[in-house]
Amino acid sequence: MTSSSISTRLSPAASPRLITLASTIVKAGETARTSLQRRRVNEIVSKAPRDYQTEIDVAVERIIVNDMIAAFPSYSIKGEEDVGNRVTDKDAPVIYIDPIDGTTNFAWGIPHFGMTIAIADGGKIVAGVVYDAMLDELFSAELGGGAYLNGERICCVDNADIENAVVGAGLPVPGQVKAVGEDVYFGALKRLMANTAGVRRLGSAALSIAYVASGRLDGFFEDGLSPHDYGAAALLVTEAGGTVSAFNGGPVSANGDILAGNAALHPWLVQGFEARQD
Repeated sequence: MTSSSISTRLSPAASPRLITLASTIVKAGETARTSLQRRRVNEIVSKAPRDYQTEIDVAVERIIVNDMIAAFPSYSIKGEEDVGNRVTDKDAPVIYIDPIDGTTNFAWGIPHFGMTIAIADGGKIVAGVVYDAMLDELFSAELGGGAYLNGERICCVDNADIENAVVGAGLPVPGQVKAVGEDVYFGALKRLMANTAGVRRLGSAALSIAYVASGRLDGFFEDGLSPHDYGAAALLVTEAGGTVSAFNGGPVSANGDILAGNAALHPWLVQGFEARQD
């Protein structure tokens, strides 16, 4: 796909840098899309209990890394699979890559996973893309430039009607919840189930957060995420008028506790954690 055709799927004011991210992730998405199938246990690498890697995670990250090095030779790289990680200058922008966000879905042949690239400059995410290779949906954002889906501006839906809100949440594996006690986390989940129109566990944090930006979800939370997972998608939400915070409403902590929501619902989601903390 040419850069001119990619640019029609971004903001009209998209920078050459964002066009490069988008072109790369769409190209790499073809490899991911055509490789989807159910894999057996002996075909999957377990990086940790319930934390999987397939050969496609590595192959896709290699495609992205090669393009990033060619386009941004002075940038540092932090990829989820450590294919070509490097540190250049301490003040250099950093490229975060998650080649397959939702590897469990991917490895089991479930056609719902995200692919993400984000650039941080001065410790702040300034550009990012999230791609759903199965639906060919390209989410993109630049700091101060708005959020887009396939060239159309997207905005969070300021829905404060809790009974008619749909919220995404991670169902954690053992040991994943660290920012709060497990009783607090599961209490917040129970509160969602008791009060909202429904809770969705989609299996890709990146896509779930992007769905908040596009109004498909009213909110989302999960613990134990990394900038690879949430960086680009969090920028989408803030550029779409929403709010991203830690569970306590403050800055996201080193634990990776992410709470994203439309501006109207976000305070109520935070209260779900505050009410159960000592």
